[in-house]
Amino acid sequence: MRRLTWHNASQSDEQLREYLILALLRSRACVTLQDDALQYLYIANLPHIWSVPEGEIPKDETVFGQSVGRQLDDAKKTVLQTGRSEKLEVMAEGGHVFEIHIETIAGVEGITQVLTTIVDVTESRRREQALKDLLLEVSHRSKNLLAVIQSLAGQSARYAGSLEQFLAEFQGRIFSLSNSQDLVTEADWFGVRLFDLARAQRTLFDSKRVIPISMTGENPLLTPNAALYIGLGLHELIAATLDVGWASADQGILLTCKTVMRQGRLCLVLNWNAGERGRVDTKKALAAGEADGDRTAFSALLLETVLPQSLSGSAELSISPDGIDYSMVFPKTEYNVRREVGEDLLRA
Repeated sequence: MRRLTWHNASQSDEQLREYLILALLRSRACVTLQDDALQYLYIANLPHIWSVPEGEIPKDETVFGQSVGRQLDDAKKTVLQTGRSEKLEVMAEGGHVFEIHIETIAGVEGITQVLTTIVDVTESRRREQALKDLLLEVSHRSKNLLAVIQSLAGQSARYAGSLEQFLAEFQGRIFSLSNSQDLVTEADWFGVRLFDLARAQRTLFDSKRVIPISMTGENPLLTPNAALYIGLGLHELIAATLDVGWASADQGILLTCKTVMRQGRLCLVLNWNAGERGRVDTKKALAAGEADGDRTAFSALLLETVLPQSLSGSAELSISPDGIDYSMVFPKTEYNVRREVGEDLLRA
């Protein structure tokens, strides 16, 4: 027999009973008592999704429904036969989850009774499932990130002309990934705005060579995966643009984004223009192109192949002494872009 941990002798059983009943009501735990024939003696705090049929003597199936009621009835019969308590978890209508404890107690004159305690653990189970989903998501994204880093290391080493060049370029690309990852984390892994991503990537470069990036058009909310790859692409474009002075301090870089319809589906078109309107030193651009051909080759591979393929799109890159022009088209799907308010109307 379970007793109170401690109580003052001046407190009568009747007073203790009142306090315990009040605590029971506030705990939202449901308690039922049945005799050894499983006839109900009382039901307290029944969850709102269930009810006792008016004018009827309650039974498990009439109170809890056929499925849950049958589970309870079978478990109670087992408890009566074995004398051992049972614990089960049931799923009710509406996705509610309940933890149920069934045990026998000695009633008046030693008659065996069945005590059942029902606790709503729906929110607890939802939090547990959300945590499991989050851990799986983190694991999945971590593996993807490691795969991207491994590929970057291999390709950077392949196209680098020297160890110093490899270290400098690889470190910059890792910083780019880290920067994008910070934005994703700050947004609780939901998404990152394109223009915020561009500003963040720009801050990674020498502050003494600040070149403004003019951003016009749409500012889509990119998914974490899209933000990772597009952030890396923006890093390559900024690096290539600044390396050879294709953008001037007064003209800067132009980044535009808009929605178009391609082959019956909505797509985003992202354009990068630098140099066409700026003051370009053609000799410097040509010299840099010859000296840094390996980097240009890697940038072309990343921007024309790796980046668009990761978004199921296509891209075109033009690098010349006159500047850089880059255009990428990719589908506006849930894998690339978070749906915005009013998006359903646009799709229709």
